[in-house]
Amino acid sequence: NVNNFLQGLTSQYSAQRPGSLRDRTYDWNILGFYAQDDFRVLPNLTFNLGLRYEFITVPSEAHGKEAALRNIQRDAAPTLGPAFQNMSLRNFSPRFGFAWDVKGDGKTAVRGGFAELYDVGVFGVSLVIASQATPPFGAFCAVATPSTLALPLPFPGCNTLRLLDYGMKQPHILDYNLTVERQLPWQMGLTLGYAGSRGYHIMQEKEGNPTVPQVLSDGRKFWPATPAAPRTNPNWGSIDLHAAEGNSWYNALQFGLNKRLSNGMQFQSSYTFSKVIDETQGQAGADNQVSSIFGVDPTSRRADRGPADFDMRHNWQFNTIYQLPTPFKGRVPAAVLGGWRASSILSVQSGYPFTPSLRTNWSRSGVNAGQPGSGSGNIDRPNLVPGRTKQNIILGGPERYFDPSAFALQDAGFLGTSGRNYLTGPGYFNLDFSLGKNIPINKLGDNGALEFRGEFFNILNHPNFAMNDVARQVFAGASNLEAPLPTAGVITWTGSARSRQIQFALKLLF
Repeated sequence: NVNNFLQGLTSQYSAQRPGSLRDRTYDWNILGFYAQDDFRVLPNLTFNLGLRYEFITVPSEAHGKEAALRNIQRDAAPTLGPAFQNMSLRNFSPRFGFAWDVKGDGKTAVRGGFAELYDVGVFGVSLVIASQATPPFGAFCAVATPSTLALPLPFPGCNTLRLLDYGMKQPHILDYNLTVERQLPWQMGLTLGYAGSRGYHIMQEKEGNPTVPQVLSDGRKFWPATPAAPRTNPNWGSIDLHAAEGNSWYNALQFGLNKRLSNGMQFQSSYTFSKVIDETQGQAGADNQVSSIFGVDPTSRRADRGPADFDMRHNWQFNTIYQLPTPFKGRVPAAVLGGWRASSILSVQSGYPFTPSLRTNWSRSGVNAGQPGSGSGNIDRPNLVPGRTKQNIILGGPERYFDPSAFALQDAGFLGTSGRNYLTGPGYFNLDFSLGKNIPINKLGDNGALEFRGEFFNILNHPNFAMNDVARQVFAGASNLEAPLPTAGVITWTGSARSRQIQFALKLLF
C-alpha cells in the first residue's frame, strides 16, 4: 500500500537471479492419424464411429539449455535433458455418435455423442515460465515479507525453483452429450439437451515442495512458527511446479428456441443451466484474478475442490431481427419510413465465483514461498462463522457486496474452514440495440444502396460490477484480534463491462 511504499516496507521479493539465461528455442512435432465413417443402419438411424491417435515428440531445446528435477522429493540437483517425459504415446481417442429421426418425418431428431479428447499441446505457457528458473541455466528467488530490501541480490541463500513435472501425465477429457430437437409450427424449432464432461490430469500450477505440518490429535494440520516446518525435499525451498494433476466435472442442461425469418421477424433464444467443479487449474497467475491459482494444501485435492473460476450457473442469450412495416403508402413516405429494420441482443448471466482470502500466508504453509501476490492471488482462506451461508452472506450492491463479518481469522498456523470459490460475484445484464435502413441508389447498379446504421451498446446504461482481488481480501493477517479490512466486499470497478456507447455509420454499396 501507499504507506508501506513511502516507508520502504516490502511485502514480497521475487526476481530472476543474475546470470540466468533467458532465451530458449524449443522444437517438437505433433502427429495425428484418424479414421472415421458413418453407418446408416436404418433409413432413420445413422451411427458415426471414429478413432484418432495423436502424439507429440518431446520438446527439445536447440542449444541444450534444458534440465529437470526428475525426483522432486529427493533430488539435490537437476539432471540435464528434457523437461518432461513423453506422456502422449497412448493417446488413442475413440469417438461415437448417432442421429435418429424418431418418426422418419424429419420433425423430431435425437442426437448424441461421446469422445475421449487429448490436449497434446497444452504445456506451452508452463514451458516458458519454468525454463526461466530451472538450474543450471536459470534461477529464481522468491521471499515473502522480507525485513529489508537492498540491492543487489539481498538473499544469497534463496533456492526457489520453477519446474515442469518430469513425470507429467497427459491431459484429457471425456466429453458426452444428448440432444432432442423438435420442429414446431410458425417456422420455429425447439432444442433440449444435456452436455457433460470429465477432465483428467488438468494443468495446474501448485506448490511442488510442500512443507510437512504437524498433525494434531483432532486431525488438523498445524505449521509452527519456530522452528518452521521442513520442506519435503530439504535441498530446495519453495518449488513453483507446473503439473497435470487436476480434475474437473461439468454438467449442463441446455434449452434453445429459434424462429426462422417469416413475416419480417426472426429470433433465437438459448438458456444453459450448468455447473463446473475442479481442483484449481491454470498455468499462470493471470489466468484468474479473484481466486488463487495455487491450492492451500498441495497434499489434499479435496481441500481445494469447488466451483471452477469460470463456473457460470445461469446463462440466457436472446437475439432478434424485425423488419419494421411501412406505416404509410406513397412513394415519398415509403422511401422515408419504409425499409427500416431493428435488431437487439440481450445477455443475462449469473456471476462468477470468488474466494474470500487473507493478504498474508497466515497458515505459515509456505505455499508459493508464502507470497501474497505475484499474480497468483492471495492463497490462505479465513474461517467461516458457524450459521453463516452463501444466502445470508451476499448483501448485494457495490457498497458492501458481501458481509465480511461472516468470516473470522483463524489461529495462526492453521488453514481456514472457508471453501474455495465459496461465494458468487455480481451477475451480468446487457441489452444492445441497433436500427438500420438501406436506401436504394439505382445509378450504382442493381445492388447499389446507401446503408445507415445506428447502434446502441448497453442502451440502458446498466452498470455491471465485478469482483477484484482487493475486494475479496477479508483480513490482513497480522493479528488474531484484527477486524475485517474496510475494503472487504467493496466493489470499485466494472471489469470489462462497458457503459452506454452510441455510434452511427453510413456505408455505400455498389
